[in-house]
Amino acid sequence: MKITATEEYGMRCMVRLAARVGEIVSLADLARSEGIAAPFAAKVLARLRRARLVTAARGRRGGYTLAGAPEQITVAAVLAALGTPLFDAEYCRRSGDAAQSRCGRLGDCALRPVWVHLDALLAGFFTRTTLADLLAGEGETTRQLASRFPLPTASPAPARHQ
Repeated sequence: MKITATEEYGMRCMVRLAARVGEIVSLADLARSEGIAAPFAAKVLARLRRARLVTAARGRRGGYTLAGAPEQITVAAVLAALGTPLFDAEYCRRSGDAAQSRCGRLGDCALRPVWVHLDALLAGFFTRTTLADLLAGEGETTRQLASRFPLPTASPAPARHQ
């Protein structure tokens, strides 16, 4: 899985707005605090506004604010507004060489269930994680997530077949 710059900075801007809930935060302030160019921040925030995750205020004291409470805005909603799903089942129907017009493994693909399962696991995690969960700082967020979503313990590497 790869998080795009748009998704990364969009999440950062949303966390920044969640930390200042109820305030109108200027585009310049958001861009400066996240170290990104104002035009890129404007593009990201426009997508978040179209998804109704932020509201925009015009004028000299204009800027952005969350459209809901941090406890109600999920990471899944933010990522959906900014990117594409990890796995799109329709990809298999569209993929393939020009002569074939679809993937030759459409009938039996050993990888498709892996991608579908991983996508479902991530979707569940992102749906159950809100902006409020991310406000506690890295250490506390790590502890909270570990208690809610325990990671498997490391196991020895499987033996290689020769």
